[in-house]
Amino acid sequence: MQLPITKPYFTEREFELIHHPLQSGWVVQGKFVEEFENNIAEYTGTKHAIAINSCTSGQFLMSEIIGLQKGDEVIVPAFTWISTANSAEFYGAKAVFCDIDIHTFNIDVSKIEPLITEKTKAIYPVSLFGLPANMQEIIKLAKKYNLKVVEDIACGLGGFIDNRHVGTFGEGGILSFHPRKSITTGEGGMIITQSDEVAKLARSLRDHGAMRSDFDRHNNKGGFLLTEYEHLGFNIRMTDIQGALGVAQSEKLNWIFEQKHRIAKIFDAQLNDISFLKAPEVPENYVHGYQAYVCLFKPDESIKAIATKDESKIWQLNEERNSWMASLEGKGIATRQGTHAVHLQKLYRRKYGYKASDYFSAFAADKLTVALPFYPQMTDNEIEYLFKNLKY
Repeated sequence: MQLPITKPYFTEREFELIHHPLQSGWVVQGKFVEEFENNIAEYTGTKHAIAINSCTSGQFLMSEIIGLQKGDEVIVPAFTWISTANSAEFYGAKAVFCDIDIHTFNIDVSKIEPLITEKTKAIYPVSLFGLPANMQEIIKLAKKYNLKVVEDIACGLGGFIDNRHVGTFGEGGILSFHPRKSITTGEGGMIITQSDEVAKLARSLRDHGAMRSDFDRHNNKGGFLLTEYEHLGFNIRMTDIQGALGVAQSEKLNWIFEQKHRIAKIFDAQLNDISFLKAPEVPENYVHGYQAYVCLFKPDESIKAIATKDESKIWQLNEERNSWMASLEGKGIATRQGTHAVHLQKLYRRKYGYKASDYFSAFAADKLTVALPFYPQMTDNEIEYLFKNLKY
C-alpha cells in the first residue's frame, strides 16, 4: 500500500465546472474567481476576499499595502515557510525572528515584546499547520505599540478562535490553495480582510494597479477603452480555470473539515499508545484547521533537550527521526518534516550569521517534527496500515 503525505479531494464537480471557462473562452479572471471569492468570504466570515495566484504573492502584496520600507523591521516566527520572511526582506525591511512554542509550533507570544524596537513596523504571525496563533495577545501588543498585523494563514483555512476565523484579526490574512492545503486550485491564494481600503488596494495591485478589471470592462459599457492605472502594481491574478476549480472545492469545505476532525480524533486516540510521537495540541476555544497532522518526535527527550539547550541531543534525535522516516518510506508511507526553521536556511545564515541555537525551539522543530499522511478521504484500511507500521 502507498500512503502519500496528502491527496487533493476531487469529484465529478471539479471536472464539470472546469469545462465552463474552456467552453466560453473566458479563461482569465472572471465570474468563477468572483464566485470562489464569495464562497471563501462567507465561510471565513470576512467582508472581502481577493483571489491571487499564490499565497506568497499575497504576502508580498500585503507588505506593499501596509507601506513596508527599507529599514523597517517585521517580527516573524523562526519556524515557518521561508516566504513569510522573504515578503519583508524583499522590501528592504528586516525579518526579525521570534522563537516558537514547541507545544503549538506557533510564535511564542511571550517572546515578542522584547523584540519590538522603534524600527518595528509589523508582526507577521503564522497559523502553522492549521492551528491559529494566539491572535488576541498579538493584537494587544500591536495596539500597544501601534504596529500592523498581517496574518500568514497559508495553512489556516478552517482555523478559528472563539468562533472567529483566522485572518480576520489584523490588516488581512493570506490563504494558500497549494495542493497540500485543505482545498486546492493547483497554485493560488486569497487575501481576506475586513478593511474596505485594504480590499480596494489589493484588487487594484493584483491587476497592474488598474482602476477597472478586464472582466468589468467586458461586461459593461465602455469596454472598448483601456482603464486608468493609479498604482504601481503586479500581475498576480487567478485564472477563471482555477476559479472554477476553487468553486467546486469550496462547495466541499464543510465535509472536508468534518472528515479531517474525525480522522484527527482517530489519530489522537492511536497516539495515546505511541510514546515516541506527540499529537498536536489544541488550546481551549481554538479550532484546528488540520492542514497537516504534525507530531513531535520523542517528545520527552526533545522537550528536555530544548529546556537545557542541548544541541548535540537534538542532532542525535534528528538522526533517529530521519532513519525512522526512511524506514516508513520503504513501506510506502510518506512523511515530511513539519516545515523549516528559516534562520537555518543558507540565505539567512549568510546574510545575518545565524546559528542553530539562536532560535532553539525553532531549530528543534525543524529537526524533530513529523507530518503523517493525512487527507479527508483517507480510508479505514489506510489508517489501519499507517498505525500498524508506525513502530519505532
